[in-house]
Amino acid sequence: MMNKNMLRIIAKHEIKLLLRNKVLVYLFTIIFFMLLSALWIGSSMHKKQLSTIDKVHAYNKEITDSLVTRIKRIEANNMVYPGFIWDDPTFAYNTARNEGPQYAIKEPFPLQAISIGQSDLQPFYYKVYINKKQYLTYDGEIANSFLQFIGNFDFAFVVIYLFPLLIIVFTYNVLSAEKEQGTWVLLKTSNQSLARLIAFRIAIRYILFMLFFWLLVTTVLVALLGGAFLSTVNWWWTVTYVSLYFAFWFGLSLFVNSFSLSSTVNAMTLIFIWLFTGIIVPNILQIGLNKVYPIPSRISMVNEERKALNSYFEKDGQELTKEVFNNPRTMIRQASVVTPGMVYGYGVIVYKSQEIKDAAAEVAERKLYGQIARQQDAIRQLQLLSPALTLQEQLAAFAGTHWHQFNQFSIAVDTFRKETQRFYFPKMASEQTYRTFTVEDAARIPRFKQQVYAGFDWLNVYIPVFAYAGITGLMIVFGYRRLLHVIK
Repeated sequence: MMNKNMLRIIAKHEIKLLLRNKVLVYLFTIIFFMLLSALWIGSSMHKKQLSTIDKVHAYNKEITDSLVTRIKRIEANNMVYPGFIWDDPTFAYNTARNEGPQYAIKEPFPLQAISIGQSDLQPFYYKVYINKKQYLTYDGEIANSFLQFIGNFDFAFVVIYLFPLLIIVFTYNVLSAEKEQGTWVLLKTSNQSLARLIAFRIAIRYILFMLFFWLLVTTVLVALLGGAFLSTVNWWWTVTYVSLYFAFWFGLSLFVNSFSLSSTVNAMTLIFIWLFTGIIVPNILQIGLNKVYPIPSRISMVNEERKALNSYFEKDGQELTKEVFNNPRTMIRQASVVTPGMVYGYGVIVYKSQEIKDAAAEVAERKLYGQIARQQDAIRQLQLLSPALTLQEQLAAFAGTHWHQFNQFSIAVDTFRKETQRFYFPKMASEQTYRTFTVEDAARIPRFKQQVYAGFDWLNVYIPVFAYAGITGLMIVFGYRRLLHVIK
């Protein structure tokens, strides 16, 4: 066994050796500068979303105050509205179209700053209408992609794809450099176990690496985001997974070093493993899953709705339209000016046709979300094929930017939209209530309950930890045993 003095000597020697390696120092500086940049970019996006949400709240208050003021003014004027009838807020249909729609907000979790994921593409707020459906995808999209393995330039990208390169440079020649520099013969004259010496050198480098990394990252994040996230289980799972990811690469380097190959071969072997597990495997999965579970385009969803609406208006819709348009109360065809009855008639048409349109949209959405869910389930089952993919999946979940969390928000928005429809439809589709929208009604307009979607109950966080802890442990054990065999 090595005593404490010997360990202290080895540690000092390693620090001096690393500081004298100019290539390592330059690479170390560049990658850590990238890390700081990535943290700043992520925190900037987080703050921008919070700022936008504040503006949304201010707009909501302003528009609600305006609605209440206008209704009071009309009621004080014996229900006479001096403006255009389609702007009269005492009509339930008009309010539902104009000032009534409320915003549904997905509050960003602070750790979103470390793993942006698709949060820059996925809406974090919706304006919820009774007759307009907000979709996961944008109107202009022709093809959708929800498999984003490499992703944005954020903390997750730097840690997953750049830091392994730094670790490789940090450790690839721990054994081979001694032989190539001619110091190996001198070391063999020592009464210390050379296998243990090599293992301790890599362990010391891992400890130094981790201490510097987490000291820097934690300090910067607290400065940018505040320290509230430190008390969350999401943060400590993040620390666990990132530390294990680094341990995997240090363990792999020990294992490769144990074959006592040249520095060049060690470096090429480690870089090939990095390319294969971090780039090739995820991209093959991306292409394969898109082929096996192709996601319908936005255009196909629109076509589904259009077919359903055309089918509706060819049959039941014609009867409804004829009934409403020929009703003496509505006077739609006969009147040369817009009448209150016409507003009521259009409200009925919107109410009835929207139910059909929503049913058609639900069928199309099941196809879209069903394929995405199948892709996500496949990723979760296959993630262990790549440590990079595993870490990216977990970090997205801990940051609250995973597709599953956005899907929870999307479902909540859809539920809120139906609640909004149940509030407005009975008022606008009844001759007794279509123009009785009051200040009390304005106060009862449904509001979305804003919340953070950062839970990860749907994710098994233990299996990947145990799996890669086991793989790392095996590489260390077999690497150390090979060192005992190789070093004599």
